[in-house]
Amino acid sequence: MGGGVNWEIAQLEAQFNYFGIDRSRIRYLVISHVHHDHCGAVAYLLRRYPHLQTVASPYGAHLLQKDKPLRVINELNRAALKRLNLPPHHDGLALDFDPIVVTHQVHDNDGMDLGRELTLRFFLTPGHSRCSLTTYVPEHMALFPADAVPMPHDHGQKLIVTANHDFDDYLTSLTKLRPLAIRLVGYEHNGVLTGTAAETIIQRSLEATRRQRQRIVTRYEALQDLDRVVTEIAAKYKALSIFREVPDATMHAIVHRMVRSALGQI
Repeated sequence: MGGGVNWEIAQLEAQFNYFGIDRSRIRYLVISHVHHDHCGAVAYLLRRYPHLQTVASPYGAHLLQKDKPLRVINELNRAALKRLNLPPHHDGLALDFDPIVVTHQVHDNDGMDLGRELTLRFFLTPGHSRCSLTTYVPEHMALFPADAVPMPHDHGQKLIVTANHDFDDYLTSLTKLRPLAIRLVGYEHNGVLTGTAAETIIQRSLEATRRQRQRIVTRYEALQDLDRVVTEIAAKYKALSIFREVPDATMHAIVHRMVRSALGQI
């Protein structure tokens, strides 16, 4: 699930080799949303493995053909490669991001039969991004939400809320997922949850998201200064290891929209 980042392609290929994975048996590449850290490696993967079929939400498929998102993804990818002193290619193939033609555009409750009594169910889960797509494997009660569900932090004791685009949509998407029986949550950041932590993730996420929204509202009421609130919250996100590589200007823009959404200004 997910298209990953282009600067970890060498590590991904090494893991395929280490575990003896037959790439020809990988048929589908699910693009959870069109952020560079979740789809930045898709173009390379399609060049390397042209048999792959892509899956995305309809809006995600739309964005993957638009000039501006493609330009932003390429700029962030190239900046990361330069910062890490990595080449813009791997095994003779460029790591640049190109327009992606999505093979399967899926909607709420759409299914996909993988054979051998294994299926996928898809849910449109906007809030983190407008194009967010969550995948569920009912036979294993496994949820793959990318950033549509708050991710674990501090050994699972805390949840990182990423209602970047719209708090209302984020909460609505979490509510949509609440009826699912979940025994495993596979994130694209920060690992995997199992057992009770997985079973209770949606309820805990709803509570964490509502608390985060109230903290933003309370802080704004105290300061009456939008930019100061944004600066404070952006600094807290940047202090987390997962966001340290995000450019300051990018983080400020993300949090600015998040705060305005929490305050009902969008």
